[in-house]
Order: sequence, then C-alpha cells, then structure tokens
Amino acid sequence: MIARPKNEVWAQLILSERDSVRIREFFINECEIKAHRVVSNFHMTIYYARRLMPDVVAKVEAAQVVLPATETRFMVMAPGGENPRPELVPSKCKVGIRVHKQSSAMPAILNYRQRLLRCETRAVLGSRRPSTIRTNAFGARHFQPHVALLKPGSGIDRDLTKLGSLFRERIGNLTFDKFEIEVVIRQEEGIV
Repeated sequence: MIARPKNEVWAQLILSERDSVRIREFFINECEIKAHRVVSNFHMTIYYARRLMPDVVAKVEAAQVVLPATETRFMVMAPGGENPRPELVPSKCKVGIRVHKQSSAMPAILNYRQRLLRCETRAVLGSRRPSTIRTNAFGARHFQPHVALLKPGSGIDRDLTKLGSLFRERIGNLTFDKFEIEVVIRQEEGIV
C-alpha cells in the first residue's frame, strides 16, 4: 500500500462575525435549537475542484457581498432538497438556505466564482466538461449557492416555510466579508 494524494480546491465566501452571531442567537433563543446543532462556520461554497489548479493558491481577502435574507429559501442539504420529499426529514438532516437565482447578490457571487472558472485547464478537468456559471465539473452537477445553518438532529418542523418566513423577517441582510481559497492536499491510503 502506498499513499496517494487527494487534492482539493475550495473557494468560499465567509459570513461576517456580526451576522454569524445574529443567526446563532436567532436559532438558539427564538427557535430553541440547541447550540451544538447550529453550524459553527457559516460560509457559501462558490467553487470546488478535486484537483490542484495552476495559479490557484490559498488566500483570504476582504469581500463585500450583501445577501438580503428575503432572497433566500430554506432547504434540506441533500440532492433535490429544495423540494419537499417524504423521505427527507429536515430535523434529521443538515438544513440551510439557498440563494434565489435572481438575487441582487448573485452578480457578486458569480464574479468570485468566475475567478476560479478561468483556472480550469484540460489537465485539471481530464474528461469532464468545464464548469460554467451554473454547472460544476466536480461535485453536484448544478451550482446553487447555499449556506448550511443547522446540523442533523435540530428538531425543526418538517414544514421549512414557517422557519424560513421567521428567518427572513428577523435577519434582514447577510454580509459576507471574506473570500477564502483553500488548497487541500491529503494523503489517502490506497493500493496501486
């Protein structure tokens, strides 16, 4: 057995500390969800690749993306989770918000995404089709900006519209103030 590297590139918009605190307090105080069931690092993944990419280095830079909560909808964080399905029980799954396609924040989100799309080369992609503004070469086929909020076991109601309405009413705008690119190299055990 020898170790084979598993390389990944993640690009994320990080929610401001102020808004992270507001969301945590909303779930804990208003919704009576246990603190350990609330996600601790609120972020929006805008790009993911299972390969290292030329000219992409780890970095953190200031950002200013404002997402009105009114332009989000709650969803179960599972394939097809934006639509209620009997087998997807929100209280037993990770739950988050997705960004409307027509959101006023979408142009800024897509500008950050575009920076990574330009770095996809044939060597990175192999036989995959290149990512576009709306599709991914790696991971989920369609790009849908989202933020995970609750861990499995939260105990929330099956009807996410009630929670979503309250969230949009109380939270207002969400500000993402950092853009982070993470380059991960892991060693996996494998047989060659």
